Amino acid sequence: MAVALVTAQVVELWEALRKYREKVQISKKDYAKEELLQSFRARDSTRYLVALQLANDAEVEPEDIPCVYSLHRLSQTFQVPDIDVNVLSVKAQLCFVLDYTSSMKTQVAQAKTSVARMIEAVRNVYIPLLPNASVDLEMTAIAYNDWDEGTARLGRPVVAAFGGKEIKRAHDGSLTLEDFNLGGKFTKDAEELETWLDQGLGHGGFIPEELTGALLAASNLEWTGQQRFAVVITDAPCHGKDYSSCAHDVFCDRRNGLTCTGRPEMPLRTLRDQGVKVFIFHTGEAHAVSMCEKLRESEPDLIHEKVDPSETADRLVSVLKGKLQLQPLWYLLKPLTLGEAESTSPLDLAVAHDVELEDTNGKEKHKLGVDGLLFVGQRTTNPKVAVRRPLESKLDPLFERTSQQVELDRLYDAERRYFLQMAPLQPSWS
Repeated sequence: MAVALVTAQVVELWEALRKYREKVQISKKDYAKEELLQSFRARDSTRYLVALQLANDAEVEPEDIPCVYSLHRLSQTFQVPDIDVNVLSVKAQLCFVLDYTSSMKTQVAQAKTSVARMIEAVRNVYIPLLPNASVDLEMTAIAYNDWDEGTARLGRPVVAAFGGKEIKRAHDGSLTLEDFNLGGKFTKDAEELETWLDQGLGHGGFIPEELTGALLAASNLEWTGQQRFAVVITDAPCHGKDYSSCAHDVFCDRRNGLTCTGRPEMPLRTLRDQGVKVFIFHTGEAHAVSMCEKLRESEPDLIHEKVDPSETADRLVSVLKGKLQLQPLWYLLKPLTLGEAESTSPLDLAVAHDVELEDTNGKEKHKLGVDGLLFVGQRTTNPKVAVRRPLESKLDPLFERTSQQVELDRLYDAERRYFLQMAPLQPSWS
């Protein structure tokens, strides 16, 4: 009975799609590709089966078909840098760039919680290439709000730097880029930074916030560490209609931002040139995601990830520890892409997956973010990668197996890196 019902639905959908295609007069291939994409996003398995048949008939290229995981080895190599293996200390610097508007209470509290944890967590990070080294971590923070009257009434700054200056004034035409050179300092004193982070929140009356000014302040810090990180924690986009579709961006006097701060790409480029790895942790709010995807067009190394507010501290510690490993063996687990979608927006089907990495030293669980997961592996025999669907994901089983495990070469090649990419989905027709 169930099989007959599904068959009837397929026939009905097929006829409806045929009539619609004739009406709009588009090619069969283009229509099949669009229908594949829409049905996959909707997780509608019946509709997807019809679209897949259309795609097969229209000879749609495999790279245009929504897909799941498979393992692939890059042909290019990752060269191990020349380093002094006897070095005793690796200096790392971390700058928090924190949205201090009223909606960010949980994330700010989590950032404060993670300060002491980070210092302790990275102190004992083992770096295989540097067996005698310990990690010497310095931290700082940039806090930002917006130019709204509510924030001014609360006495909160628009942008402030730990150990430096702050901007606490109305938005006007006399401000320049140099006004956002706030100085600031890095510290190893967790208590000192925690005290500063305890400042009150601003108001944030509109959706866009002054992120660009905060990035400018971060780009003017004295970056001297061998490993450099800036982590933006926000739930909102920067100013500029180029970066989101926010209708109310009352302080924006240019399409790409404010005259006084310019485009956010400028400080991001400066940070990149300074060797700073930039991460953006957001809540998945559509405007913030849109901004991140726009910024990645010019800054493809920018990493953005949806993080539950209550898990911000854990994710911060995990990311920092992972990036400090400095080993030559890498897994890069990338989320779903469709054909040329590398430069646009990856679908979110794979975002919440648990990723289990297993080798002779045991198993490690990770979360796959919007921009994938960089995993630095151990030199070992029989390395395996298992991608597991969370039980609470409620994904249609058609689109993903519960676990897909792939075995690599018997021994890692230390001069190659590995990444997990997508292969065409082959659903069962039985």
